[in-house]
Formats: sequence, C-alpha cells, structure tokens
Amino acid sequence: MDRKKYKKLRVVVTFFVGAIVTLAVVRNSYLLATAGVLTGMVFMILVRAKAKIRTDEREKTIQEKAANLTYAIFAPTLGIGAFLLLLPSKGGISVFRNGEWLYIESLGMVFAYLTLFLIVVYAISYNFLNRKYGGGGSEE
Repeated sequence: MDRKKYKKLRVVVTFFVGAIVTLAVVRNSYLLATAGVLTGMVFMILVRAKAKIRTDEREKTIQEKAANLTYAIFAPTLGIGAFLLLLPSKGGISVFRNGEWLYIESLGMVFAYLTLFLIVVYAISYNFLNRKYGGGGSEE
C-alpha cells in the first residue's frame, strides 16, 4: 500500500469514527463512543504497520521544524493568555469585583498550569534527546 492509498483510507476511517461518535453522543452512549475511537485507532495502527510507510529526511526535517514552531507559538500564547485572564481579578475592575465572572480567574490558573507543564515537558524531552543523540558535553 502506498502513501496515497493510506491517506485515503485514513480519511474514510476518520469519517466513520466521527459518525459513530456523533451517533453515540446523541444517544448518550459514551461507551460506544469510546469503543469506536479505540477501534479506529487500533485499525489504523495495524494498517500503518502493514503499509510500512517510511519518511525521508526532508519530511523528518519539516516535522521537526513544525514542532519547534508550534511550541514557539503555543507556549507564549498560552502564557500571555493566562496572564491576561489573571490580571483583572487582582486589578479590582468593577465587573470582576462583584464575582460575576469568577470562572475567568479559574481559567487563567488552568492556562498558567498548562504553560508550566508544557515548559517542563519540553525541558525534560530536550534534555533526554540531547543526551540520547550525543549532546550534553561541554561545548564551547
């Protein structure tokens, strides 16, 4: 199976799983939704293993750059969002003083924790991969 057929099959499976999940949610059957998603995942894993789709160096480089760019955009955006959501609750703005939008502060705290978690995961994975691929020495 080549890459083109694999992509088409992936689209078909995605639509099928989406339809199953939609029907399951409408009928309040969350077990069916979970089973549909897991079945789709297992099917795609098995198909990918059989298809033996390989990536070349160019595609790996593009994936690495896309991941770096995503992190470079997402982490600061999430951090700035957390700061902006936490700022009004401490500033004494009249709308927030009466407790009318109390969930805004909670959302800001969640964003702040997610930002910190993202930074920690990045630091740990960078350290791990740096050691694994020969870094970590005193480079000057």
